[in-house]
Amino acid sequence: MNKLLKIISLIIFVAVATTLRIHAKGPLDPVRLKSMVINVGLGPGTHYFGNGVGFGPALKGSFETGMWDLGPGVITLGGEATFSFFSHHYGDNWNESWVNFIFGARGAYHYGWDVEGLDTYGGIPLGIGFCAHAWDDHPGSQGYTPVYPYVGIFFGATYFFNKSMGINGEIGFNSTYTNIGMVFKLK
Repeated sequence: MNKLLKIISLIIFVAVATTLRIHAKGPLDPVRLKSMVINVGLGPGTHYFGNGVGFGPALKGSFETGMWDLGPGVITLGGEATFSFFSHHYGDNWNESWVNFIFGARGAYHYGWDVEGLDTYGGIPLGIGFCAHAWDDHPGSQGYTPVYPYVGIFFGATYFFNKSMGINGEIGFNSTYTNIGMVFKLK
């Protein structure tokens, strides 16, 4: 797991360093009416089912588009999908694992600061999750797959290095506790 985090950090560092070299001025209000943004990030996943034991890496992707102007900012709507995996070894040949797939709609308010390239936002996701839970004890393997409602809250910030690419971070309680990744502005 430690090696994976080092590789991810190196990839993000190279992407940021490359972007800084070809630095063009970022937009003053990066997310505005009719903007389309895609974001991909990695971070620790949340335990919707299970006993909260262990660290679970998560891969999260989202898409948003600017729908309505509201004051100095914009309300966006879009969707997100997340994959996360948790496992724990208890000893005595007893292992337990949880694999989560979460799909949801997402709405956010992006505040329009007067700082070139900076976008801050907060929002709520709403959707459905699927958890494949399995455990292996002495008599044999068992498992089940619950379906659950998915709702959360998140806050994030993005810094655009140029008009189409930046680095993004989110915190909150949704499909991840926190994540960091890249963001791409399509329009």
